[in-house]
Amino acid sequence: MEAKFLLGVEDIDRQHRKLFEILGRVHDALLANDFSAGPTIRSAVAELLDDTHEHFASEEAMMEAADYPALTAHRELHLKLLAELRAIEIRAEFEAQFAPTELAAFLRAWLADHILAEDKAFTEFLRIAESGSDTDNNI
Repeated sequence: MEAKFLLGVEDIDRQHRKLFEILGRVHDALLANDFSAGPTIRSAVAELLDDTHEHFASEEAMMEAADYPALTAHRELHLKLLAELRAIEIRAEFEAQFAPTELAAFLRAWLADHILAEDKAFTEFLRIAESGSDTDNNI
């Protein structure tokens, strides 16, 4: 995982590393351009969906604990992304003419965009909140 995706919150960074590792397996299977890669792709997409669901739940719990003001909007974005990922999982499972390049592009875009925009905003909020509480404790 590139350094630009590290947010400085160990739990989130660890979960993101795992999502990128799964995405890498999907990408490698897609590059094989081989019909025998289908089960590997389907398995990796299912694992990505499971891990993404767990990651989002963990992230939302952190946001709730921190009283993150954008929690509702972030949660709605998570629901939308999960629905899109489920649709991809269904297509990967049942469509003979599934477009793997569409899958790769979508996964790369949502993971990178989500981390660099939405998750980064949350971790910045945490840093500001923590620095404010450190200041409050020093008064």
